[in-house]
Amino acid sequence: MHKIFTNGGWLLADKLARLFIGLITMAMIARHIGPEAFGIWNYALALTAIVGSLAILGLDKVVVKEVVSHPQRENGIIASTLVIRFAAGLLAFLVCTAVVYFTKSDSPLYLYCTLITGLTIILQSFDVFDYFYQAKNEVQQVIIPKVVLFISFCIIKIVFVYLNGTLLIFLWLSFAELLLTYLIILINYLRKANRHLIMAVSLTEVRYLLLHSWPLMFTGVLIVLYLKSDQLLLDTLSTAVQVGEYAAAARISELWYALPTVIATALLPGLITKKRASIDAYIQAMERWLRLSFWTSTMIALVMSFFATPVTQLLYGIQYPKSGIILSIHIWANIPVFLCTALMQYQLIEGSYKTNLYASVAGLVVNIFINILLIPSLGGTGAAIATVVSYVAVCTSLVLLDKTGRLVLLMQKMLYPAEAVADVRYMFDAFKIFADNFLSVIREKYLTK
Repeated sequence: MHKIFTNGGWLLADKLARLFIGLITMAMIARHIGPEAFGIWNYALALTAIVGSLAILGLDKVVVKEVVSHPQRENGIIASTLVIRFAAGLLAFLVCTAVVYFTKSDSPLYLYCTLITGLTIILQSFDVFDYFYQAKNEVQQVIIPKVVLFISFCIIKIVFVYLNGTLLIFLWLSFAELLLTYLIILINYLRKANRHLIMAVSLTEVRYLLLHSWPLMFTGVLIVLYLKSDQLLLDTLSTAVQVGEYAAAARISELWYALPTVIATALLPGLITKKRASIDAYIQAMERWLRLSFWTSTMIALVMSFFATPVTQLLYGIQYPKSGIILSIHIWANIPVFLCTALMQYQLIEGSYKTNLYASVAGLVVNIFINILLIPSLGGTGAAIATVVSYVAVCTSLVLLDKTGRLVLLMQKMLYPAEAVADVRYMFDAFKIFADNFLSVIREKYLTK
């Protein structure tokens, strides 16, 4: 629990910075450039996210698992993964550029947005160091430079809002932020233990990683597809203005996805170890995770749906009139998203990579079908409905396709509110122990001197 709180605390600091500071900054930019330009920007973000998810190649989870299980191979794993990711990122950038060039040739702004946004796919190759530090429970090594530079560039962007900056200026600022962040992370990694990445690249590791990651690659692509395809379909079947209204609401809703992501990232190394030590303790941890995920996400959905319209009006103003109703629907996707995060980690630990793939296919098919059916008449509201239903389809598929047969029972147990209260007490007691240990370390290291 000490490692979970430490690792999770740093991850939460990053997510909270993006949740509050990032949301306010993006809202100010959205109000400044208007819904049409904001919609075009989000089209470029959606396209590069979908194509860029191919460049991840499913390596994010596999690398963590391999470094935890085989620490003697860690240098070769990291170096080989970086080479794979960089090559895939370059290819994905060229694909994004080609797609927009041939489909949006009459609108240069679409092309400019995609070119600049697409460069981030190449930079994100350096996320491989995130995987390494996650496995080592040392995520502060990447979180600190990320948070510091993120906040710094948010301030710069706000300054340019008041200086009447154009959309392209905000695009280049976002690119510069990532470039500086990954340069700092790379330098820090190489300086420690005098590591040499090029010398550690191994064709054997490359083949091994690709062989084990391909089912997760398609799963990752499918997840991003049904997360972002609604914005591409809105742009195709509707207008850029409706994309902007929908994206404004979705950004608020999707920011809550950070919570299950933080928990999953912090828990994964420990759960892999726990399963080897005790199956009963491992199952109990999964049961507690699912139950807390369900009740936490339900409370978030209830509160946010009630305050959806005031929140969107406060952040985005009258230029985004439909964002409130879209948010009140889209926020209910948080419940299956929280659950799917836990269920997919369970399938990963069990080695059932293809189960995640099949469930993601089911979600994507449902998402595209409902989007095509509802967008022409309901616009962004129809896209929000499609998002909720598609995530429910993924969650249901993960349970029905589970080969271990445990998930049906675990899903039933997560509905017990009394057990949820006991889980909260357990987490509170664990946090108290962590806080006491942390304070004692501080006193021993600094105050006694």
